Amino acid sequence: LTRPADSPRRPPVVIFIGGSGTWDSNYSQAISATSSAFVLPVPDLAQRAAQAGYAFVRYQKRGVSDPGGLATTEWRTVRLKALMDDLRTLLAKVQADPTLDGSRIALVGHSEGTMIATWVGATEPSVKAYVFLGLVRQNLRDVYRLQLVHRNGQRFFAFTDTAPKDSKLAPDEMETASKKGLKFEGWKAFDADQDGKLSKPEYLAFLDNSYSAWVKQIGILKPEELVPGDGSPAGWFQQHFAHPTVGETWRNLRVPVLVVQGRADTNTPYKTEAEPFRAMLDAQGHPDHRVVGLEGLDHWFKDRTGVSQAGRAFGEVVPWLRKRL
Repeated sequence: LTRPADSPRRPPVVIFIGGSGTWDSNYSQAISATSSAFVLPVPDLAQRAAQAGYAFVRYQKRGVSDPGGLATTEWRTVRLKALMDDLRTLLAKVQADPTLDGSRIALVGHSEGTMIATWVGATEPSVKAYVFLGLVRQNLRDVYRLQLVHRNGQRFFAFTDTAPKDSKLAPDEMETASKKGLKFEGWKAFDADQDGKLSKPEYLAFLDNSYSAWVKQIGILKPEELVPGDGSPAGWFQQHFAHPTVGETWRNLRVPVLVVQGRADTNTPYKTEAEPFRAMLDAQGHPDHRVVGLEGLDHWFKDRTGVSQAGRAFGEVVPWLRKRL
């Protein structure tokens, strides 16, 4: 809890909800056993909010060490429902604190945190504003398909399609890729034109088939089993896949909302998440919504050189909250 140095006795409250993965209360993750790095520099946002007169709350994700962001033995118990219940518990704690104004709360979420904020806040009258950093509008199943099939497929095809650059992967190119750990078993079933090569559309169909098999495998795993290739508990995926989307939930919400998204975001792309979200709210006459696209920044608001430009995103948040909280 970061409090304003000089403020009214009961300041309004901003609660930060982080995204998927292992992160501690400062939203940092382990690089090694002895060092960690910010996913986003949330302590900076906490200071900005406190200087503007808000109390700022950030909290440790369950199943994760604090500090450090290392998975503990409880990591296998992480479920979407539990993460939502954790936010409900925190809201109740804020509302019961006589030194805070628990009737005026803003939820600031990043990535999966935008989903949790929506689904929990939708039933909380005390939530007066939302800020979404890296909005997830669709179901996690569809977002993972964007990441694992379309994004990774485009990147890998561009890297693997060497000489000649003919937009097709020849057997020798696939053999080279296989030596680097990629699996191409069964690709001939997707060689629609039977030319002995895998074109980009054929390759994306191949990846999509592999992705569908992966999703099916998740469905039959025990909830506490860790998903191959990801490391998150199967139960977390299973509950996400069964949950209504953020877009569906927002059809019934009229609370002010700010979306700040990097236009170079390939995890939750601006064109598939932020733009349709704005169009939906426009169409239904939502009274107070704003979508900001930041050129050249990715999901963590880093530029193409890897340098954090999170200050550009944070600079949108506090001025917007001042008029709504």
